[in-house]
Amino acid sequence: MRLHAFFSSVRGVPRRLFLPGESAAENALFLTLILVGAAVRLVWLGDVPLGLHQDEASIGYEAWALLEHGIDRHGYRYPVHFVAWGSGQNALYAYLAMPFIEFLGLNVLAVRLPQALLGVAALFAMYDVGRRLVDRRFALCALFVLAISPWHIMLSRWGLEANILPVLVLFAFALVLRGLERPRWLVPAFIVLALSLYAYGTAYVFVPLFALGILAYGWRRHVADFRHWAVALAAMALVALPIGLFLMVNLFELPAIELPLLSMPRYTGETRLVTESVFFSEDPIGDLLRYAKSVFDILVVDGYRVGAKPGWGTFIHNALPEFGYFYHRVGLCITLAGVCFMAWDLASGRRPRNLLVAMWLGAAIVTAMLTRPHLQRLGPVFFPLLLCAAYGLSSAAASGVRWVDRTASVLRVAAVVYLAFSFAAFSRHYFMEYSRDPFHPTSYAQALAHVIARAEPDAAIYVPENWPIYTLILFYDPPDPHLYMNTVQIEDMDVKYQKPLSFGRYRFGIDAEAAENGDAFVVWAENPTDGHWRRRCGWSAALGQGHAQMFPTSTFDVTPFDCFNAVIRR
Repeated sequence: MRLHAFFSSVRGVPRRLFLPGESAAENALFLTLILVGAAVRLVWLGDVPLGLHQDEASIGYEAWALLEHGIDRHGYRYPVHFVAWGSGQNALYAYLAMPFIEFLGLNVLAVRLPQALLGVAALFAMYDVGRRLVDRRFALCALFVLAISPWHIMLSRWGLEANILPVLVLFAFALVLRGLERPRWLVPAFIVLALSLYAYGTAYVFVPLFALGILAYGWRRHVADFRHWAVALAAMALVALPIGLFLMVNLFELPAIELPLLSMPRYTGETRLVTESVFFSEDPIGDLLRYAKSVFDILVVDGYRVGAKPGWGTFIHNALPEFGYFYHRVGLCITLAGVCFMAWDLASGRRPRNLLVAMWLGAAIVTAMLTRPHLQRLGPVFFPLLLCAAYGLSSAAASGVRWVDRTASVLRVAAVVYLAFSFAAFSRHYFMEYSRDPFHPTSYAQALAHVIARAEPDAAIYVPENWPIYTLILFYDPPDPHLYMNTVQIEDMDVKYQKPLSFGRYRFGIDAEAAENGDAFVVWAENPTDGHWRRRCGWSAALGQGHAQMFPTSTFDVTPFDCFNAVIRR
């Protein structure tokens, strides 16, 4: 009988997952939103965004090195955090990318697939959160808001390790809501929260704050007995122990901890936890006020102002100035209305679980004010804001006064139509306009491949002196990490972003002496009069001015690849 009950419950899982509505119309809308949301997160994933970001290149190489050699580029076996360029890079994303690199090879698609699939999974998690917070109708609103969110679409399409933190927090929150109904779900909820500590550094502040809020809520409302909470906290502490040891090693300048299957590395450069937070600032109060203003500017000022010029705060990789993180003025007004409605329902006692959303949002904003803010570091803020936007669109905010509710219904329909058209405009702009502007020029890989194929096997290859470029070389021509460690020469070991002078066969910096003695080069092309070329090739193209005069065609074979030239001595 027990086996029969088990298999009966398992048979029902696919239908509950993919057809969760009470009517055919609800199921059709659910599937439409899922399919549309999945499509804009997955199509042309290897080509849009164009090019490869240096963080993607670095994390991809580290995953490849661990797969092939069992160590990262600094020689640590399966580290809980990478040393990377000296000041560190979070490691969880690399471990998620390893299966994809194993089957697809080291390429752009393999590095981006984990984030894209997590983005699709987030659609299901958002629906589940909405259903458990309010009801199925609200869940559809939450799914709609997330499916068309410019922030989440862009976040899902490139492999930055910071981008998985808000998604993991969403998964943990969905499990917490399940745990309020069935306490056995509290253990996996707190395990996922602990795993998010390995995703991005801001989690070191956010996770303890959010976990304390969940504990206070659950204890006050007698959600579970002491045993369930104790087991959940013990599981969280056990999963978090390695990253805690890593933090101790680097904050107290202790020796690295190296175990057979796990390492807690010691940074070789500046510790960003020290340089980027108010905790170790010379002016903590001043920095706190400045960071608070920056958070307000990103969330409210830039969120309202159409065409706000993206800078360090807005970061064009995860938001476009034409659309913001949720369609600027209308989206912001819907979100603020949802905040008010949610607060009203909480104060009136109608929906006590709204307090958990408020705790999530509050912990995320406090965390953002304690570190130098930009859009990636504000990641945990946006899911609760999107839940508030869904609240503003849904009937969860019904007042009970007929004329008020009718007026609100008309406004909601108008808002949904506006958001749908805005989403269509965003999709067109993202895939047709934004896709032309690369993170780093794609022609670099083409020029490098040409030089590798044409140059003598033992010939040194000279490349421009530009910090991010060395991570692209690691990605496109991955060296054995032992070779990298034994040959790399670093200009300054004490800086936050270390710049190699050379490693293996590569030499960084192109000058007259290099042109006279070298045989193989990848150099910036020169075309300063073409505005689109300069936009496509980036600000670093200015470093290439004067390169062409060093390589006369009488002595060198020069093969152009858009932003770069491959140069081989005859």
